[in-house]
Amino acid sequence: MIRNACIRCLTVALLMGMSGCATPERTAEKFGKTFYLDGAGNWGFGASTVPSGLRDAGYRGDVEIYVWTTSLNPLIDQLNIPGAKLRAIALADRIKDYRRRFPDNELNIIALSAGTGVAVWAVEQLDAGTKIKNLVLLGSSLSHDYDASRALANMTGRIFTYHSEHDLILGGVNVIGTIDGKRGVESAGSVGLKTPTGMPGRVVNVAWTPRFIPSGWTGSHTDCTSKGFIQGFVARHVLSRHDVVRTGAASNGRAEHSRLAFGSD
Repeated sequence: MIRNACIRCLTVALLMGMSGCATPERTAEKFGKTFYLDGAGNWGFGASTVPSGLRDAGYRGDVEIYVWTTSLNPLIDQLNIPGAKLRAIALADRIKDYRRRFPDNELNIIALSAGTGVAVWAVEQLDAGTKIKNLVLLGSSLSHDYDASRALANMTGRIFTYHSEHDLILGGVNVIGTIDGKRGVESAGSVGLKTPTGMPGRVVNVAWTPRFIPSGWTGSHTDCTSKGFIQGFVARHVLSRHDVVRTGAASNGRAEHSRLAFGSD
């Protein structure tokens, strides 16, 4: 009986995780909100390093891991576009709920690989009264020519796309298909995301260079979620007036490189 009870508890916990539901009390939400979406298969890349990297950068808001996958098999999740779009609708509902409770707070999304498609589709489901600030795409498996205009219409900030020509995983995506269902097309995580017509400056593409290596991003697919890289570069896109930026010799250098690379948020 004890064993069966444990199994039931584990099942409930897993279902709650898949639902993307927040716990009843998330006190950090009063300072802001950032959703993080892992890639296909939900193997845990960034699940601990993204929240800890943001916190170490001075972010005081809530970081919620949103689980969108339907399996532990990356290939299945990459090709299950209808399932991914359903999870995007559920994420949009989570965003709307937060906006109702904290209408004046900033809300951002960080996503990895196939999770970037879910993030973009979720933002597309919003409306003029429910906007997010910035969207950060890491190793995105969206097609590079995906039309981001609908998502940007529901944002006050920008889409920041970190891409690398050395990402071998995305080379495979070129064959099996992007998260939005295109084959033989380069991913945004390989070459950057196309800026929609009439929206200059709203998409900021940041190409990998060896200067990112000390922070943990070697140009490969998942180490862009390393704690050092999140703290030194990605965090600046979600920091708000509530946060105290923690500086040091290394972080100052990374921040300076960030300003030179793509200016102010």
